[in-house]
Order: sequence, then structure tokens, then C-alpha cells
Amino acid sequence: MAPAISIGIAMPASGGVKKRSVVGAAAEEAELLRRRNAELEREVAALRAELDAARRRAETAEEAEERLCVQLGEAEVDAVELARAYQDRVEELARELAAARAHSVPARSY
Repeated sequence: MAPAISIGIAMPASGGVKKRSVVGAAAEEAELLRRRNAELEREVAALRAELDAARRRAETAEEAEERLCVQLGEAEVDAVELARAYQDRVEELARELAAARAHSVPARSY
């Protein structure tokens, strides 16, 4: 029998180190991405909380505006009623004055 010949692939001595450093770099990059992702998630959560607070303030302002509009409408109604009452009273006094002048003694001429 003939002797066995083995053919192997020669690998440089630094090949294993490169492979590990590539894996290590990928792991570092993955960790950096995880940290950045966590940071961005915290920022998003903070922005959502800020947005919710702004929405609540806007809702509160809108409700206050509605209440003020109702109060303004009521005040306008009161003002119109008062103006009509004053106008009626002025007209009544004008009629009384005219009637009093019509029944009064004419002033003497000198």
C-alpha cells in the first residue's frame, strides 16, 4: 500500500486572532447600538411624556375657553337686558316730563 498523503489548508498564525478581533469588534458595535437604542428609547419616552403634558394643558385651555365663552355670552345677555331696561326707563321719564310740561302753568313773560 502506498503511504497516505494528507493535504491540509495552511492558516496563518494571526488568522485566528483576526477572526476573534472581528468578532470582538462586532460585539462592541452591537453593544454600542444597544446602548444608543436604549438612550433613544428614553428620549422617546421623555418626549411622549412631554407631548402628553402639552395635550393635557391644551385640553385644559380649551375647556377654560369654552367656559369663558359661556360666561361672555351670559354677560352680553345681561348687558342687553340692562340697556333695554334703561332705555325703557328713559322713555318713561321722557313721557312723564312731556306730560308734566303739558299740564304745567305757562311761565310768565316779563
